[in-house]
Formats: sequence, C-alpha cells, structure tokens
Amino acid sequence: MWSVTMQLMKRNLTMLIPAGIAILVGSMFISCTFLFSNTLNYSLRKQVSANFGEANYGVIQKDSSANDSGALSTVADFRLNELKNLKGVEGVRTDVSTPLEINAKLGGEGLKHASSVAIASANPSSMVPLQLTSGVWPKVSGQIAIADSVAKQLKLSIGSTVSASTSAETSLYGTSGSLSNMKVVGITRDDAGAFSYYRGACVLSESDISTVQGISTGFDDLYTSEIFLKIHPSAGTAESQVINNVKSVLPQGFAVQSKQALQDQQIKQLGDGGTNIITTFVLVFGILAMFVASLVIGNTFQVMVAQRRRTLALLRTIGAKKGQLYRSVLLESLVLGFAGSVLGVVCAIGLMAMLGLAGAKLGGLSFALIPSWEVVIIPIVFALIATTIASMSSARMATKVTPLEALQPLEASENKRSNKTRIIFGLLLLLAGVALSCFAIYRTYASTHGSQISDNDSETLVLVAIAGVIFCFISMLLTSRIWIPAVLRAVGAIISHIGAASTLASANIQKNHRRVAATGSALLIGVTLVSCLGIGAASAKATMGTVLDSHYSVDIQAVGQSLDTSALHKVEKAEGVGKAELVSSATATIASGKYKSASIDIYGVNPSTITDVMHGMINAQELDNGNLILSSTSAKSDATLAKQRSLPISSGNSSSREIPLKLGEYRGIDSTHGLYGVVSEHTFDSMKLNHVSNQIWVKSDGTASTANLVDNVKNALSSYASVNVIGSIAERALWEKMVNSVLMILVALLAVAVVIALIGVTNTLSLSVIERQKESATLRAIGMTKAQLRRSLAVEAILISLGSGVSGIIAGTLFGWLGSYVVFASFGTVAFPFDWRMACTIVIIALAAALLSSIIPARRATKVSPVSALAEA
Repeated sequence: MWSVTMQLMKRNLTMLIPAGIAILVGSMFISCTFLFSNTLNYSLRKQVSANFGEANYGVIQKDSSANDSGALSTVADFRLNELKNLKGVEGVRTDVSTPLEINAKLGGEGLKHASSVAIASANPSSMVPLQLTSGVWPKVSGQIAIADSVAKQLKLSIGSTVSASTSAETSLYGTSGSLSNMKVVGITRDDAGAFSYYRGACVLSESDISTVQGISTGFDDLYTSEIFLKIHPSAGTAESQVINNVKSVLPQGFAVQSKQALQDQQIKQLGDGGTNIITTFVLVFGILAMFVASLVIGNTFQVMVAQRRRTLALLRTIGAKKGQLYRSVLLESLVLGFAGSVLGVVCAIGLMAMLGLAGAKLGGLSFALIPSWEVVIIPIVFALIATTIASMSSARMATKVTPLEALQPLEASENKRSNKTRIIFGLLLLLAGVALSCFAIYRTYASTHGSQISDNDSETLVLVAIAGVIFCFISMLLTSRIWIPAVLRAVGAIISHIGAASTLASANIQKNHRRVAATGSALLIGVTLVSCLGIGAASAKATMGTVLDSHYSVDIQAVGQSLDTSALHKVEKAEGVGKAELVSSATATIASGKYKSASIDIYGVNPSTITDVMHGMINAQELDNGNLILSSTSAKSDATLAKQRSLPISSGNSSSREIPLKLGEYRGIDSTHGLYGVVSEHTFDSMKLNHVSNQIWVKSDGTASTANLVDNVKNALSSYASVNVIGSIAERALWEKMVNSVLMILVALLAVAVVIALIGVTNTLSLSVIERQKESATLRAIGMTKAQLRRSLAVEAILISLGSGVSGIIAGTLFGWLGSYVVFASFGTVAFPFDWRMACTIVIIALAAALLSSIIPARRATKVSPVSALAEA
C-alpha cells in the first residue's frame, strides 16, 4: 500500500498544499518557541555573568549570615595587594559602583544633566565589563570614560569637560561628593548588558570614585561584596592550588566560585530555569495553532476520501482490506505531517540564524542560534499527532462504505448519531459553563457589597470564571455544525437578493455543514481569543484609570530638588497641561504621642493651588488659620488620627510645634510616606522645616493622552537634574504601557492561529472548487461569466470570514467582560467597554483575508473550460 499511497498523494498534491502550509506554520511556531527559550537561557547566562568582563572566577559571600556583626565588607578586607601578587592571578577587580549625575555645558543651551552609574577602573583593563568604542581608559584622577548613551544625550566627545556628583540620597554611605573639570578620555559601550538599567556605565579612577561618594579616607574604605579574578596558572601549577592560595587571603565567610558555577547558581535562583515557565506559556499558543491546523487537515482529508470513493472501491474489489485502507489514509497524513513539520523546523532554524547574524536584540535579549533536541523532535511529534488525529475520522469513513456504494457519486454522509451525541454533550457543557460563570459573578458581587472573602477565595473565583468560559467555548465548538451554518444561512438570505453570484455563494455554503463549521471554528478560535484579550485590556485600563483618579487629587506631581519658577513656566507651556503650580514640600517628624518618630510629608499650598490643580474640597479659611489639612480618605483608615485635634511636629532646630488638624475632602497625594497633609504657604514657612524642596503640581486639560502628557512634562523638565514625574496620570500611563505590552505579545502569539485559520478558508474554497468543477462548468455553459464566478467565491469567503469573525467578537467581548468583572471588581467600579476600533480592525482584516483567500480558488475555477470539465468522468 506504500506505493499506492504515494501515487494517491501525488495525484492530490494541490489539495494537500494548504494543509501542509498549516502544519508548516504550526510546527515552525513550536520550534521557534524552543529556539527562543534556548536564546533566552543563553542571554540570561550572559547577563548574570556580564559583570565578570574577562574574569573567570568570582569571590562571593557564602551566605547572608557569614558576617555575624552585620557590618559590610570593605575593599581593604580583601587584601587586594596580596591577591594581585599571587602566582597565577593575572587580574583583580572590585565590584564598586555609585550612581552618578553628569553635568555639561552645551554652548547656548546652558547646563545639561544626565544620570548614569560609575564603576572603578581595573588593571588589566580587560577586567572592566565594558567595551571602549573610542579613546582610552582613565589612568589618573581627573579623567572619565563616559557611557555612549550619556555622550549622545549631552553631545560629548573625547576631550570634553564635565562635572560629576553623587547625592546623599542615592549614596550607599549617606554622603555626597562632586568632581569638577573631569576630562572625557573614553566612550564606553555595554555590549554584555551589565548596566542595561542605566543604559551603560562610566569609568573613574579608584581615587575619584571614592571622592565622588564623599569618602575622604580613600578607595580602601568603600564597601564591596564581590571580587572578580582572572586566574591563569603558569605551567606546572594546578588551578586548584591557585584557588587554595586565593582562599587563604580572603576574609572569613567568602568563597571562590567559577564563572560557570556562578551562572548555574544564578539561573537556579531565578526559578530553576525560569525560562521553562516562558517556554510553557508560549508553547500553549503553539499547541493552539497546531489544533487549528488539525481542523484544516481534517477538512482536506474528508474531501479527499470522498473524492476517492471510486478508487477505494476498486482497491477493495481487487483485494484490499479495510485495515489497509485505514492505514493508507493514516500513512498519508503521517507523510504530510512529517514533511510539513520538517520544513517548519528548517524555517525556524533559518529565521533564528538570520536574526543572530543580523545582531537583532529584544530589550536585553540578544538572538542567537542555540540548537537542542527539543527544537527538532517536539514540533515533528506534535505535527504527527495532530495530523493522525485529524485524519482518523476520514480513515474510518474510507472503511465504512461497500464497494457497490462507493461506485456511486455520493457525497460524504453525516453521522447523525455522532451529531446528536455532540449536540447533547455541547449543551450540557454550555449549561455547566453558564452556571459556573453566574456563580463567579454572584460571589464577586457579594464580596464587593459587604461579604468578606479571603485571597484564596478570590483566586478560586477567577479559576471558576475561567472554567465557565472554557466550558462555554468548547460548547460553541462542539455545536458549531448547527449554529455556524445557521448564522451563514441567515446572512446569506439577506445578500442572496443582490445578484446571481451572491445567490450561488449562499447556496454553496449550505452544501457541506461539517466543512464550513470546521473552517469557521478555526477562525472563531483566534478571533474570540483576540477579542477577549482586547476587551480585557480595555476594561483593565478604564477601570484602573478610574481607581487611580479616585485615589489622587493631583494629576501629575513633578518632584526634584532643582525645580523653580522657570521650570514651572516650561511645564505650563507643555501640550496637555491645563494648570500648573509650584508647591513647597518637606518631610517632618512627629515628636510625641501614638505616632512618635513617624514621618509625615507636608506641602505648602495657596488658594490658587487648591482651585487650579487639586481635585477636592479644602476650606481656604481653615488653611489660613494655620491648620494642617489631612485627607479625609486617608484618615478613615485610622480612627485615632481622624479624632485627633493636633499633631506635635518637630521643626528643623529639634524643637516641636503643635499644629492643629482638620480633615479636607480631597482624595490623596502621591507622597513618600503614608502620612501627609497640606498647610498654607505662610504656615509652611513659619515651621522652618529641614530639606525643603519644590514640586510642580499639574492638572491635565484633557487634550493629550496619559502617556503623551507624562512625556510632555518630562521633556519640559529635561534640563533639570533628578526630576521624577508621579501622580495618578503617571501611574495610569505606566499601567497602560504594561497592559499594552502584554496585549501586544499575546495578540502576536495568537496571530499564528489566525493565519492558519485564514489558510483554512482558502483550503475550504479550493476543495469546494475541486468538488464543483462540473457545476461550475454547467454555470459557465448557461451564461455565467468568469467575473461572476470569481465574485461568488469571494462572497462565499466573506460570508465564512465575517460570520465567524463577528461571532468571535461577540463571544470574546462577553468572555472579556466576565473576566474583567471577576478580576477588577475588588478595585472599584468595573468598566465594560466595547473596543470599536479593535472590532472594526478584525472585521477589516477578515474582509481583506477573505478576498485574498478567494483569489487562488477563483483562478482554478475559471481556468477549466466548460467543455473539458463536462467531459470528465
């Protein structure tokens, strides 16, 4: 039967190509998943050891309790001179760094600032975990090698002069220092990603790095917890002997570990192959894509078997057994699955190789071709399983007809008993899914209206809701042979009056419910999941936006030591800013009582601040009377605080002052500490508080999006050092960015399933054209033009795509609303948006894909002349 099977495959090769492409895409996705996982693991290993430079050993603390005194180790504790003099030790570098603020004058633009991090230079320079793009490494005090990102931002080059400083707030020692007239002698690049958070790092001499941190006693008194060594034993000396010599010099509680061992340890701490979680997550979408591909394959083999009824009858007549025919169909599916999956694996390897050669990067991830057995074996196994399962029904169909019946030109018959079982089981699942969903909604409603539930109960409700959605969705797929043709029949009844092509398309769709339902289900899966994610994301952004607005009285707070009236004027001119006010702020200490030694943030405001930039009500008279106005919202959580009439506040000279308290109807302020309040500017000045700084409070005019408004304010303050933008709109922008990033990744993963489903639409039309060659020829013979025939196939594709697409949008929207309510109800009032932009995008894509998918089948239908088609037996 092998030769017979191969001959049958060659004869029906054009029918198998779309199914083979579906398998290729699905297996390529799965193979890419494992290649991506290997790349991620490779990049993580590079990242965790990026600080090594050319060092091959690291000196690290054995455990957190190694130093019983709790004191941090200093550079002096490691006796660097002794380590450097040991035979076999070619280089030593200490892991010492400090946040750095770099300032440079840019001609007419004035003083500009950039934030970075600085590390100490090393000897030899290859120990530094950075690359030098130009210039030289700093050798003496007064020289600096700056990061390429800083050079670009401040428009610096070799020979430029800068100043550098470290503030007490960012220093590990609580001290500050500065360096002036530093000459730029080199530009560095962080290829390994050791300092990707800072977009690179600067390099200073050992003496300068202690000076900039305000440590006058020198480099030996700086803290460090790790030393990097370059060990290369001379001939005749064992590496273990050199390591033992190093251990004898080290302080107690420290050990020597190789770079490889340290990589393994760090990867394990990240979650014992945390990449496995990512692989599993992405692999779920690969399995989904392969499931959709199996629907396409099932359609293909169903039609092929129906077309081969006479051939199968002839084989039965000359002695072929049912088992042989069954195995022949399965063998054909295995050959198709193997060929498609091998091509998919080859494409995946080729794609990753090209990305590696092109030096492509994704965040801190550098693409590289890292092969493994999973890359090849698992996609092929998945493809073989998917094709075998998809073809089993067709294989059974091939054995159920007698030779006499098969000699008649019958269409593939539907199994009515199987259909009844499928419908009954589908309805039971639908009832179970609706019941679970209603239970999750009821319990969530009860929890938000007084009934107390634990965190575990909340997680259980989410799982119950997910189970309800899954049951309902499976029910939709099981009963698709009933409702998808019914939907298409209803739509077809409307458009059938448009013309002959539309009438023909509406009639053709109803001829094979099973095939149309399988194609529609494939597209339904992708569209439903995309819609569900889109609606969930829209609900999350709208709900959390409302929650954040209800918790903050200020849209944006710009916080920084250097803000002044000139900064205020720049912010006022930024697009999207309605009003802006300069506000004084300071952190004070409560002197006595229940809250003794607690910190409280105090803001000095004026009447225009209250009316122009704050949301809420504050009595101006109470403010002028010297009261400290606390937020009533925050005070509700502490009954004692709400009843207290005054607070003893310590002033800058260690004396305290009793400040009367009042509650104001404002929502809240993004403050450093849990306690905060506002006072009048006069009261603020009279308190003589330490460390007073300015903030700029901004109210949006509603013309700019949250992300754009935050960017506009940041750009307006780009010339001011260490400015942070916070507040409700800033948090909302961060939240929306996170949600959009996750949504983009998930939709990109689901796009593979949608592409395969659209291949299925093309396949369905192609199979229909092959089956209806005589019918098409007859229509051509009685006067139907090629254009009308092409139009009928286009309408047929549009009906299938739009019917499944709109159904998927409706189902996905309902599922998204259910999930959003259960997840976000505890945060506040849940928004139930309908994303018209997303829905219209899906419909447009479905229309475009439908028209494209009809091109190849239409060409095939119009190529055959009426005479030759009618002449076929």
